[in-house]
Amino acid sequence: MPIEFIVQCPWCKSQFPGTKLTNCTNCGGTLEYEYNTDELGSKPPNAPRILPPKFKRRIKYTGNVMTLIGIIFTIPFFWTILFPIIGIFCWRKGIKTANEELLPLENGESTVGEITDIRKDYSQSLNGRSPTVVEFVFESKGKKHVGNVGNIYDSVHLTKKLGDKLWVVYMPNDPSQSSVWPPLV
Repeated sequence: MPIEFIVQCPWCKSQFPGTKLTNCTNCGGTLEYEYNTDELGSKPPNAPRILPPKFKRRIKYTGNVMTLIGIIFTIPFFWTILFPIIGIFCWRKGIKTANEELLPLENGESTVGEITDIRKDYSQSLNGRSPTVVEFVFESKGKKHVGNVGNIYDSVHLTKKLGDKLWVVYMPNDPSQSSVWPPLV
């Protein structure tokens, strides 16, 4: 019997052929969201949300270009002066960016947003591939806010398009801190 579809976990990128699972057996993340459809999916659970540890590790370290550059410049070249200074700066910037994305995912309120732009970020590269940035707009307290999610190395531009609706989680006291639920990264 041929496999009709493959479900990919949005949290750890594990793939499950023809599955009826509701949670990833690798990281525990929910599999109910489908990226290959225009459907919005279920509303995110109420905060605080527990994110899979493997996902948090990927956002902070293994999938974060600035953190990787920082680690590479700091650890092997600890005995020099210039490389560790550059490395620590990059490492801190990478962790700060990751925490700004993780905070709304864990503690933010949810609302419906709309994709306004999908573009490549050629200022960064990981293994010769540049990440995609997805820009979105959402409304909070009667005001429109713009947010974006970067460091996306999947082919999101093949599954999402301008005008698609998606869930946005944001910090109510600072809507500039927002992210997409489930994560596109």
